[in-house]
Amino acid sequence: VIADLGVTSDEAKRKELLGQAQKILADDAVVGFLYELPKIGVWDAKLQGLWENAPIQANDLTKVKWSE
Repeated sequence: VIADLGVTSDEAKRKELLGQAQKILADDAVVGFLYELPKIGVWDAKLQGLWENAPIQANDLTKVKWSE
């Protein structure tokens, strides 16, 4: 697939080949999460939208809001 990408200039064909490459990578990738740190925090009960046990160490505040 990668070799074909190197000799193909047709945009539609390249998109198809990149999709195939991505599928191969996703199917063949070995991923194992051995440990995930819990997210321990204390906040006001009226604050909604904070993730519990978020997959990242940062706080995603895009959907955080105060409830009435």
